[in-house]
Amino acid sequence: MDFRNKCKRCSKDPHCCIFKNNLGFTFVGITDARNIKKIIKKNYDYFLDYTPLKKKTINALKNCNPSLEGALRLSQLDNDGRILRLKTKNDGRCIFLNDSGRCDVYSLRPKVCRIYPFWAIKLINSRIKIIEHDPLLDCPIIINAGNRQIDVEKILSKKQILEIKRVFKCIGKEDLFYKRKKAILQRFITKG
Repeated sequence: MDFRNKCKRCSKDPHCCIFKNNLGFTFVGITDARNIKKIIKKNYDYFLDYTPLKKKTINALKNCNPSLEGALRLSQLDNDGRILRLKTKNDGRCIFLNDSGRCDVYSLRPKVCRIYPFWAIKLINSRIKIIEHDPLLDCPIIINAGNRQIDVEKILSKKQILEIKRVFKCIGKEDLFYKRKKAILQRFITKG
């Protein structure tokens, strides 16, 4: 199953790049932000947001499953509740989601977007296990896979599994870098 081809044909709603009630966001690492800026030739303030998250978003992160992405992002918040993320439009759509429901920076999309609708967890034995990104997800890829209790690795090719695990490891390294560099993020945003 080539889930990336299915992403290209995804309907406009539900859509992983539309955050209902503006509750969600897409984390973007500094490397991904630099790559996007280089290609779109616009300042960081055009597509990055480093304002404090809304209290309802922070509460949603606090109440999420500790093995999912939300727990990681909660740990990355600074003391003011800020995290580097892509801007969203007034209707909750990612800044790069165009009117056709496609990503304008698909080849440069952030790491979390590259593995979505999947996530991974590191098991006690250090093995990485691929899981659904969100158990409440209305993603056609997950729904079409059948019973939501399946091992999602069974719907992926070995190549896809290896790629998702590779990107997940990069997300882990990015997390360590991000946590160490929180102090420079404001300067990173403002230098455009």
